[in-house]
Amino acid sequence: MKHSDTQDAGVGAALAADDVGPVNISATYSWNLLLYEYQGMCYIAYTTTAPFRAQQGQLMLYSGSPPANPQDCIAWTWDSNPSPFNTGKPWGSGYSAGWIAQQSPNGPYTYVAATGVTSD
Repeated sequence: MKHSDTQDAGVGAALAADDVGPVNISATYSWNLLLYEYQGMCYIAYTTTAPFRAQQGQLMLYSGSPPANPQDCIAWTWDSNPSPFNTGKPWGSGYSAGWIAQQSPNGPYTYVAATGVTSD
């Protein structure tokens, strides 16, 4: 171990840059989205294994396929609200759902997850 010119390499001591080995870690998280019918209404259920909330995360209901602008929806809620989300819309064909969040830092919204379009 190399020593700094001013301190020993004890607690709180400065270390030379080449005394510190690289640190590497990776993690995988999932965001799950389900669009379904309950008592004639359209619901969105959502879960994640992430120990954090997506930045400004929102759950969206769309008419048709998820649009190019993820915020162009017919119903939405924050992802900090309890799951499932009652969209207030009657169940039927032609809906899709998206989980969106802001790109870092404070950028435009992007899809975290999206469903296909419901059909009869």
